[in-house]
Amino acid sequence: MRNKKLLLTFLSSAALLAAACNPGEGEQKKPEREPTVTEPATLTAEPTPTEVPGPTEVPYRDLGGMEIIIGTHWNPETPATIPEMYDDPVKTYRKELMKKYNFIIRKETVAGWGDMVEEYISSVENGIPKAQIFELDYRLVAEPMAKGLFYDLATLDELDFSEDKWNDSVRELMTVGDSIYGMRTGVSEPRGGVIFNKRLFEEAGLDPELPYDLQASGEWTWSKFEELCEILTRDTDGDGKTDVYATVSHCSSTIATLVASTGADFVEKDENGLFYNNLSSGEVEKAIDFAVDLYRKGYEMPQPEGSQWDFFIQAFQEGKAAMQFNELYRCAPGSDYGDSMEDGVGFVMPPKPDGTENYHSYLFDNVMVIPSCYDAETAADIAYAYNLYTSQLMAEEGGEGWQELYYFYFRNKKVVDGEVQYFSDDRAVEETFPYFSDYNNVKQTNRTIVYNLENVIGKDLLWHYPFETITPKEQIKKISEEWDAIIAEANKTRVK
Repeated sequence: MRNKKLLLTFLSSAALLAAACNPGEGEQKKPEREPTVTEPATLTAEPTPTEVPGPTEVPYRDLGGMEIIIGTHWNPETPATIPEMYDDPVKTYRKELMKKYNFIIRKETVAGWGDMVEEYISSVENGIPKAQIFELDYRLVAEPMAKGLFYDLATLDELDFSEDKWNDSVRELMTVGDSIYGMRTGVSEPRGGVIFNKRLFEEAGLDPELPYDLQASGEWTWSKFEELCEILTRDTDGDGKTDVYATVSHCSSTIATLVASTGADFVEKDENGLFYNNLSSGEVEKAIDFAVDLYRKGYEMPQPEGSQWDFFIQAFQEGKAAMQFNELYRCAPGSDYGDSMEDGVGFVMPPKPDGTENYHSYLFDNVMVIPSCYDAETAADIAYAYNLYTSQLMAEEGGEGWQELYYFYFRNKKVVDGEVQYFSDDRAVEETFPYFSDYNNVKQTNRTIVYNLENVIGKDLLWHYPFETITPKEQIKKISEEWDAIIAEANKTRVK
């Protein structure tokens, strides 16, 4: 693994996120590498016991029964489909912590996703926030941050962000000068990559493990991807019409993933921490041109007339396309391509531009913030409790306990003696995931903290794909002035 250390907190946060989006039922454990079941929803195996380290010693502080609510937009009580072995030691440890230091921390739904920003801003401005810590979706951070409604965590001695438990990528994203306005523990959940249908690779005469092999050899490039697209796009009944496409994706995922594969972002930061418009960079324009070229060559399944925006989900489920630019959570148990899909699926990084060395992708993380309306003493107590609450989550050097959750996201389907059986697909976890835990390969997207930009990026750029009435270069030129104005306004709050 490329991480120096990995965090067990990843298990809880990622599992709850998957459950919040796609709640499932029943206990599941890492499947054996040999076939064990005939139904994809019941992959089972004996778990490896997880040892939870003891508490980090900190100067004792009696918090006087303080109740700390972590406010979310999703239901924290939704059951997560992870083995109990991960949950019980953490819960037991936290109960002991809260008893010893005399405080309570619990998660609570304080608003729906669509109401969270308004609820946060109004309650903090009125000095009566509904939670002491808010867990904000990455798309909801920009406005309250621009309005100065996050407490500066860098002023709190109770938080030492040099500790390995903190997510450096989130810290960097939420840093302005010497101030830090948001935090997160644990490694980030893998996000944008390529999900592929192994059956359709086989039916096209390709090794179903080929994307993994190409990724491992460094040959998973744009040109190789296009070469596979030509093979995977097939007329299976000879009527002159395409029956199986190489890819089917949402327009925003196609462009965002390919732009990220270059290592670039729509918005970048200079050496002074100020944003600048990167639309006209060669990398961004080249990525969009490549996406459009795939569509025009007939490799990308067009949206059927009269279909809903999310047509790509059913199309992939039904085997109408072999690959999809999308995020990991789509393969979670109970989600779109998890145990509900009969075909085996795999997951690799986005292909890299020819002539480049590294694979790249993007990250999105929910961010933990403390409202700015608290006085210094209250904020210090909140930070003290949260630091304790997350203190046991550091795994041993080289530990891989965080991975266990994901072994039943991906699987291989085989027929053995006439019986359908499923194997765990370890390669997604053991070969693809390390790229996502190495921040040389992935980064948080700056556009999420540029207030007002997320509101226009879809209509201005992403939803114009496949650019049938205007070229990408023409559209970039058309929208750049508006983007420049939005970014300039955002930079006013970053000058100290």
